[in-house]
Amino acid sequence: MWRGQWGEIKVVPNDSLLAALQRYAVIPEEEWLYFLSQISWKSIQKGQYVLHSGQSCEQIYYCEHGLFRMFYENEDGTEHIKSFVTEEQFFTDYRSFLTNTPSFLSIQALEGSRYALFSKQTVEQLYERHICWERFGRRLAESLFIRKSKKERELVELSAEERYRLFLQQHSGLESRIPQYQIAAFLAISPVSLSRIRNKQ
Repeated sequence: MWRGQWGEIKVVPNDSLLAALQRYAVIPEEEWLYFLSQISWKSIQKGQYVLHSGQSCEQIYYCEHGLFRMFYENEDGTEHIKSFVTEEQFFTDYRSFLTNTPSFLSIQALEGSRYALFSKQTVEQLYERHICWERFGRRLAESLFIRKSKKERELVELSAEERYRLFLQQHSGLESRIPQYQIAAFLAISPVSLSRIRNKQ
């Protein structure tokens, strides 16, 4: 047993997906086994896409290992990276997922990765099965909203140098896995500006 954010939770050893689910809600064994029967696992190579802009996002994803980026692209080809996704994180375009409308962003693997996915239909079935899934869905939505709000505040209130220092603190070890120009796109600065900031460190 261990005590997580929402109380005492039993975790099956070496099962990162169950541990990730139970950060949001206590999942009974019967519900866990049913969930396993409803999800799919996929491997993806570096550079391949989970989702292209213009497609409807109909899945929630879970990164078992690897690295992804979620990004927007302007008509002139300029990229704006919304977030990076690393091991043991859930990710999706939640707006597209909820509204059944085309996504404005793309999701691309930055490394060879393995991930799980489950559909909106599965989510709706889970909500009807057990209250634990309602709790999971609500708390996941809350965490995604908080992450989005923090990023928006940082872009408005923090300087480029402060945003870079915060990136290093919050994403320890990630800098060596990501090209510098993509870190610059995440921080909403130019690669030249990032280079100047790094030279001051």
